[in-house]
Amino acid sequence: MDRATIIERYDRASAADDFETMGSFRHPEWQMTWPQSGETVVGHENYVAMRTNRPEGGGPRVEPIGHGGSGESWWSEGIIHYGDGSRWLGVWIYEFADDLIRRERVYFGQPFAPPAWRARWVERGATPLSPDA
Repeated sequence: MDRATIIERYDRASAADDFETMGSFRHPEWQMTWPQSGETVVGHENYVAMRTNRPEGGGPRVEPIGHGGSGESWWSEGIIHYGDGSRWLGVWIYEFADDLIRRERVYFGQPFAPPAWRARWVERGATPLSPDA
């Protein structure tokens, strides 16, 4: 299976909380790091335990919107829907080893209104979180 297909299936499994399928694409040394908080989840079992023991119940729902890459480095982006109704943008960076995902780095960002002072230098378009997107 090529890596684009792996990422597509992995993203769909993540969106469906299909931990078994996600685990089938993860390397035995799999880790997920959130650089913004400095945390690293080490191992698929810890990931499943964290997601299923969330105090709010369940985890955020991810809506995949794109992916790409080549060789050992791939990425995907998506909209993260939280239980409180907020929506964030997320970017996942994947590193492969032995045709499995070995490392993930995930960056999160809340949408924000652009400052008026830049308006004359930029074009404004829809974002993945715009009502018309």
